[in-house]
Amino acid sequence: MVWCVVAPNKVLRLPGKEYDIMRAWLYYRLSRDKDSEMNSLRNQRQILADYADQNGYDIVGESFDDNVSGMTFNRKGIGQLETAVDEGKVDIVLVKELSRLGRHRTQTALFIDHLRENNVKVYSVTEGIDSTNENDDMLIGFKQLFNDFYAKDISKKVRTGVRQKQKTTGIVETLPMGYVKDKNTDMITIDEETAWIVREVFRLYIDGYGLTTIAKKMNADGIKSPDYYFNRKLSDHKPDISKKYLWVQTTVKRMLTNELYHGTLVNHKTVSSKIYKTITAVPEEEQFKHENFCEPIIDETTWKQAQFMLEQRSKINPRSQCGRNIHRYAGIIKCAECGASLVARRRKWRDNEYVEYTCNSNHRYGKEYCTPHSVREEQLDALINIEIVSLLEYIQDENAKYEKIVKNWLKEKPKFDKEIQRNNETIKQKRDEIEQLIIE
Repeated sequence: MVWCVVAPNKVLRLPGKEYDIMRAWLYYRLSRDKDSEMNSLRNQRQILADYADQNGYDIVGESFDDNVSGMTFNRKGIGQLETAVDEGKVDIVLVKELSRLGRHRTQTALFIDHLRENNVKVYSVTEGIDSTNENDDMLIGFKQLFNDFYAKDISKKVRTGVRQKQKTTGIVETLPMGYVKDKNTDMITIDEETAWIVREVFRLYIDGYGLTTIAKKMNADGIKSPDYYFNRKLSDHKPDISKKYLWVQTTVKRMLTNELYHGTLVNHKTVSSKIYKTITAVPEEEQFKHENFCEPIIDETTWKQAQFMLEQRSKINPRSQCGRNIHRYAGIIKCAECGASLVARRRKWRDNEYVEYTCNSNHRYGKEYCTPHSVREEQLDALINIEIVSLLEYIQDENAKYEKIVKNWLKEKPKFDKEIQRNNETIKQKRDEIEQLIIE
């Protein structure tokens, strides 16, 4: 189909030799930073509809985006407009002002170019700017620069305010499983309906179960995941959707590393930019931590034990059979001869089951690589118990020595205090004598 312009508001389609009214698409957007009545969606639409009526345009469609930033073009309203343009249904796009179409200078320019390539022009009603008018090209460029700067300036101010609040009082965007916010007082309290699940996850991990094993156990026991409870309003109405919200390894790890469970809120972990689509991790020393922010679900001892085990397992990467817990010495003890890890094996002897650690080199490659030797887990437990008892006795003996020293010191302290006071008085007297000699 061939097009040719024959009048300002008329378009001729060939072959047909008939004048058609220009087909207009209305687009309006309400951004996060503007919510006044003057710029409301209803007001924007009325302005565009009045302009189309005054100029005899045929409104073939309209779309809008509510509470969406103009710095992104991943918008439903823009998508509907693009579809109509690609189908050849639109001749002109009416907007209240160019900033309603978009604020990102490069993406807005690319979108306007895309419309031009499809013989569609953009007209800003309140600014009188026409994308097909060469005289308006420079003005469009300046407008895009200004709109881009305005959006980034607003974003910077909002980000500064958020950072300050994160630093002073702390911000909780989404509460994790186990907590609820009181609607009347805004206090964060423990939700006993789900808090037991959190305690169970920590207990299983400390008992030696891996992340994947815990996730499978939770799913097998029919225990709902944090994602389910977060989306449970939707899940209650659509039961099929709840099947997607299952426990996975990352779900367990996120729970084990969430510091809010032992009462500490951590803000400013990452810095994200929706404009440039980047996420940058913030060093731990620059993060904002608020201890005793809420009542802990996990006590301090359990929390520290879980974090220690997470750190150790990330280094040694122990493995276990599906459904079994990880052996407590897995990946820790080494063969004195070849340096390979000692791997755990379950043995049975006369109806008795025990765990034995053997050299991995000998187990996999034979005696040519290392001699066969092993040690039982109960023997290691006994050795470690002896070491712990010995260490405890040593600490108690040393403590007794230091208590004796402190006791003797406290006994002699009054005498030393008097001696110090006497010396201070002597020093003061000598200083006074020196000052007197200088004056004379």
